[in-house]
Amino acid sequence: MDEPETIPYPGTESEDAPRPETLEEEAGRRLLVSFDRLTRIDLALLRILRTRGHARPVEVLVLRYTHWGEHAALWHAIAVLGVVFDRRQRAVYLRAISTIVLTQAANFVAKTIISRARPLLEDLPPLSPTISGLSTPSAHASTSAAAASALGEALPRPPLYLAALVMAVSRPYIGVHFPSDTVAGIALGAVVARATRRSHPTLAPR
Repeated sequence: MDEPETIPYPGTESEDAPRPETLEEEAGRRLLVSFDRLTRIDLALLRILRTRGHARPVEVLVLRYTHWGEHAALWHAIAVLGVVFDRRQRAVYLRAISTIVLTQAANFVAKTIISRARPLLEDLPPLSPTISGLSTPSAHASTSAAAASALGEALPRPPLYLAALVMAVSRPYIGVHFPSDTVAGIALGAVVARATRRSHPTLAPR
């Protein structure tokens, strides 16, 4: 005689039975999938920048230019020259210097918190050494964006923005940053520049 089928009470199901995914777990899984896709796109863009336009003369020019972005040397030099030779706009240049310094500090804090390692393509090693192994956000990009915004109150904006963009893109071009590091750096620099400008309403853009 067959034994009657038993129906388990709620909460007594077998441990081997699949457990429904909670909303938190589903959200976490989707977030990981999104990050994975973004990482793949990031690496694809990096590889494009590392394999296009790399004639030796171009590389030499880019390496020399990006060297001027270390510690925001180019932007500090422009601001200091403005302080010395353009007395009418001296306040603008002084504020630009403080904006760049604040951006450098904010970038350091952000890099320390995020702690993302720099990219490593085994077949395409970086063209230049770096001071730190931290990658996000790009300090070259953040200080360039902040400086272009601040100095744009005294100097023509188009060449400043172009110079800042080239400086930012030069970093993934030589293989020391992901493209997303550059985007994050530009965003950080823009935020710091805007905050600094708001704190000095008497120096609003013309």
